[in-house]
Amino acid sequence: MTLSPGEFRGHFPGLDSYVHANNCSRGALSVEVEAAMSEYLRSWREGGSPWGEWMGVWEEARAALAALIGSDPAQVALTDSASHALALAVRAQPASAGAVVIEAHNFPSAFYLADALRRDGYQVRFTADFPGQTPLERTRAALPGAALLVLAQVSFQTGELLDVPAYVACAREYGCAVALDGYQALGIVPTDVAALGVAYYLSGTHKYLLGSEGFAFLYAQGDSGSPHAPGWMAAADPIGMNLVERELSPGARRFETGTPNVVGAYACRAALGLLNQVPAQQRLAQVQACVSLVRQAAQQAGLRVVTPAEPSRFAAMIALSTPDSGRTASEMHRSGLLVSARGPVVRVSFHAYNTLSEAQRLADWISAHPQQFESTSGQQEPLQKEPS
Repeated sequence: MTLSPGEFRGHFPGLDSYVHANNCSRGALSVEVEAAMSEYLRSWREGGSPWGEWMGVWEEARAALAALIGSDPAQVALTDSASHALALAVRAQPASAGAVVIEAHNFPSAFYLADALRRDGYQVRFTADFPGQTPLERTRAALPGAALLVLAQVSFQTGELLDVPAYVACAREYGCAVALDGYQALGIVPTDVAALGVAYYLSGTHKYLLGSEGFAFLYAQGDSGSPHAPGWMAAADPIGMNLVERELSPGARRFETGTPNVVGAYACRAALGLLNQVPAQQRLAQVQACVSLVRQAAQQAGLRVVTPAEPSRFAAMIALSTPDSGRTASEMHRSGLLVSARGPVVRVSFHAYNTLSEAQRLADWISAHPQQFESTSGQQEPLQKEPS
């Protein structure tokens, strides 16, 4: 069954009370996900501890995520967060394997991980800011002797969509693997991990996948190293509880840790069942049309947009520079417009259920409140200084 954007929207009754343009932080609640959580509670109440039923849902969620990214379920480990998944991927190789390079678009958790890695003897490099060089050239300069490049497919702060194949090709020139964070892309940007050629891919369900918090995953390509801290779910036979003959799963499940987040699996299964009824290219076209409408209004008002304008370089999010992002986001919320503040920008992010009329409402508010944003005539500083 295929749904139009209007039909898809009908599965989210809460959208009638506000404009949900905060999808880069949290997706809206569908009737399917709400029902799935109720189903989990029913199973708990009636079954007490129906682990056989729950593990069936757990594996169905794994299979649904694998199908979404074009992988085999055996290549997918279920985790509690993308930050955890990234740590698992980076630590799968010893410090002696080579440096870890962290590209500047990454989420802050990558930089906190870098501090921990350095304490444990890893060499960590950040892409340095050399005037006149493109981001890809800056990354290339950091790659000699590196074992892993950590890349964010879409910047959480600027909304820029990176040309991942170009980065992967560059990394391969130096024998360097790539770990790709797709959290700000998956669910909107069509994704095929085999075509991307990354060694690791990580994402989670509570943004554009429309599931719940605390449920994420790690794709690991083939023989992608050994887990740093496996848990009982990493065993080849976790239910066997064998304390003497400990054998880890030969697949990506060897990266799993403790007791599964069962309710997250119920939500994931339901959310992807709904999401898959809207073709991926249709989702992308809908959000890009909404972003373009907001961009046009901001540009006409002379406001600074930090998200690239080329269609190949943005997806669902547009970020506008503002002197006080928290205040601006609060003012917009009071007007029924749910957006998010991140550092010096306000992020407006759409999903396939958002309409052009909602995008116009956001555009009208932005045009009517230019004092809330930075103008293009002012001095433009980098959003953040590159870490050293």
